[in-house]
Amino acid sequence: MFRKIVILVGVVFFMSLIVFTAVMFLKNEVELYSENNVSLTIDKPTFIALSEPEVSESGTDLKQVYNMTFLGLDVGTYTLIDRSLQNGTSLIFEEINNTGWIPYTFSLNVNGLEDAEFKSWNPEPTVRLDEALYGPDPTTNPYGVFTKNNSEILVGNVYVSRSLQLGNGEWVRELRHEIAEFTTEEGTLSKNLWLPPKHSSQTWLMASQEPLFGTQEAEDEWISFSLENRLSQLNWLTPAGPYVKLELTDDLRTELAYGYIEKRTADLTSMEWNESSPSLFFESMILNSETNQQ
Repeated sequence: MFRKIVILVGVVFFMSLIVFTAVMFLKNEVELYSENNVSLTIDKPTFIALSEPEVSESGTDLKQVYNMTFLGLDVGTYTLIDRSLQNGTSLIFEEINNTGWIPYTFSLNVNGLEDAEFKSWNPEPTVRLDEALYGPDPTTNPYGVFTKNNSEILVGNVYVSRSLQLGNGEWVRELRHEIAEFTTEEGTLSKNLWLPPKHSSQTWLMASQEPLFGTQEAEDEWISFSLENRLSQLNWLTPAGPYVKLELTDDLRTELAYGYIEKRTADLTSMEWNESSPSLFFESMILNSETNQQ
C-alpha cells in the first residue's frame, strides 16, 4: 500500500512538472497589431489559448480584449488599446491580467526595428524623490526611442503590480517591480516578463511618423531635466491616466503604492515645456492628458 502511494505521488509530481514546463517554457508567437509602421506580437505559453478579441471603440480608443484559457479554464486577459491622437501620433497600451492560479511568462515584442537607431532615455540614474514624503520610487524614464527614417517609437517600461486596498478603504496599485531592461535581436525588441497569479502587467509605446523633438539637443535637454525632476516625467502610463507615486501615510502599505492624482494627470509640465520648446512629444502628452480627463 505504501509503495502504491509513493508511486501515485511520483506520478502526480511528474505530471505537475510536465504542466509547469509546458506553461513556463513552451511558447508560440501571435501577431496582435500591425498599423502605422508598428508591429506587435506576443510569445505566449503554448498551452494558453487566446480567444477571438472583443473589439470596441470609444472616442479615439480602439480596444481589443482577448480572454486567455488554460485547459479550458480562464486564466486572464490580454488587452490592447490603440489611442489615435489628433496630431497623428498613436499611443498603444498593453495590459495582461493574471486571474488564474499559476504564474506564467510572456514576451511582448515590438518588431520591424531593423536598421533603426536607438536612444536611451536613461543615460544616467534618476534623482530620488523626497523619500521622507513619498518613500522609495524605483520607476525610471521610458526605455528610449527607436528612429527609422523619419518615424519614431518611444518605448515605455513594463510595470508589474497588484491591486491593494489600504486601511482607509482606498484601492491603489502596489508596484511589485518595473522591468526596464529589454533585449533587441534581429530587429525585434522583447519585453520579457514573469506574471504571478492575481497580478497585472502594463506597458505602452508612442508611435509617430515624424520626429518627437525638433532637434537632438531639445530631446537631450528634456531627458536631462526629467531625470533630475522625478515629478515631471510620467512613466507609468495607462489608458485611464498615469499612475504616480502616492505620498506615505501611517499605513505601511503605501511604501510602494501608486494611484491617479488629478493634478499629475493634467500634465502641467508638458504644457509649460511646449510653450517654450514646442515638440510633437509634448503636444502628444497634452492631447493624451486631455483624453484622460474626459
